[in-house]
Amino acid sequence: MNIQDLLLKKRHSGELSKQEVEYFVKNASSGLLHPSQIGAMLMAIAINGLSNQETIALTEAMINSGKKLEWSGLVVDKHSTGGVGDKVSLVLAPALAACHVKVPMMSGRGLGLTGGTLDKLESIKGYSVSLSEQQMKECLDEVGCFIASTTDQICPGDKATYSYRDVTSTVDVIPLIVGSILSKKIAEGSKHLVLDIKAGDAALYKNVADAEQLAKQMVAAAKHLNLNLKCVISSMNDPIGRAVGNALEVKEVVACLKGAGPKDLLELVSHLGGELLEMCGKASTVQQGAQMILDVIGNGEALERFKKMCIWQGVSEQHAQDLCDEKFGTCLVEPASHIEKFHAKQSGWVRNIDGLPVAKICWELGSGRKNPEDNLDLSVGVILHVSAGDYICEGDCWAELHHNKIVSEQMIQELEQAIHISNTNEFIVPSRIIKTIV
Repeated sequence: MNIQDLLLKKRHSGELSKQEVEYFVKNASSGLLHPSQIGAMLMAIAINGLSNQETIALTEAMINSGKKLEWSGLVVDKHSTGGVGDKVSLVLAPALAACHVKVPMMSGRGLGLTGGTLDKLESIKGYSVSLSEQQMKECLDEVGCFIASTTDQICPGDKATYSYRDVTSTVDVIPLIVGSILSKKIAEGSKHLVLDIKAGDAALYKNVADAEQLAKQMVAAAKHLNLNLKCVISSMNDPIGRAVGNALEVKEVVACLKGAGPKDLLELVSHLGGELLEMCGKASTVQQGAQMILDVIGNGEALERFKKMCIWQGVSEQHAQDLCDEKFGTCLVEPASHIEKFHAKQSGWVRNIDGLPVAKICWELGSGRKNPEDNLDLSVGVILHVSAGDYICEGDCWAELHHNKIVSEQMIQELEQAIHISNTNEFIVPSRIIKTIV
């Protein structure tokens, strides 16, 4: 068996055997393949696809390329395909832990417009995203959750191919997405998983049909791999909540954990949490599970878990308390030096706010990476003072841009055009939840 034969076979739409897929993953992860050969295979897969059997073989090969973690108790997790202002994980993990399930959440960093969960957490002074397996176990036993980066021992086969997907324009290839996400979640010890697949102008998938195609392939593969999975398709047009940007989103997370978060953020958190609690048997219905999430937010238990998680992951007790008391000056990175305010040019009802230009401007000002090794400006971001359905008067401030760089006239113009105001309120603000695929 050699890589040239495999590349030729897939180039001509042949179906790779399980052994051939394993050969590719093993040799990619061990460094025996040239980057051009990895890229060639990714492109052949992008053009000719993978069968369900090949996708399962790819996922299993990635799982078996490294260590598989095991945890005791009811183990659940959530994954998102990314979105503008998506800080759901930071609220959901401690809320689920407060409902007495375990959440070993291994997350990633942002690349491009999508913000990374780990980057948001690193805006908290002292927070460490690098945990040993023993530290993960201790945090899980004592707190019920952790949010950390994956270890080098988890799915090296996925890491070997993932780094080439961006440069080969194969990020949106469904079989590769299925293999990457499921392999990591199974290897990390998840038993019940909710996948939040975004659909909309500011998402990887621009329409529900494409998002649904990914969901169906995810569910089909998960069944063969004995992973209990549901896919929730949610809307990603407007930013989630009212904060976009790493440190600014952490502030909103604390508000949400105190029951004062934006409605759409609470809707996503409670619904995704309700799905997981129903899946693992903690709730008899999704609605009951969603109410359980809202209850632990309302009584302060979720906030207490968040505080404990921060302390177990390196934050001092004083900084963790200041964070929960919303004394952000002591516990978060230094705020941005400049705040640019944007004012409504007419009175009326906010129909929507385009998330894509908001994300692009934050990214250009340093909130996201253009290259994997880029250092972020964690203070950059946008605060929205209105949401879809709100009434605003001409001249009122509707957005604040926090930044440390020169803001171009084009950026200002793009942000000014992001808000759409209607003369009437004869429109319906849709739910974030579109549909669930099982």
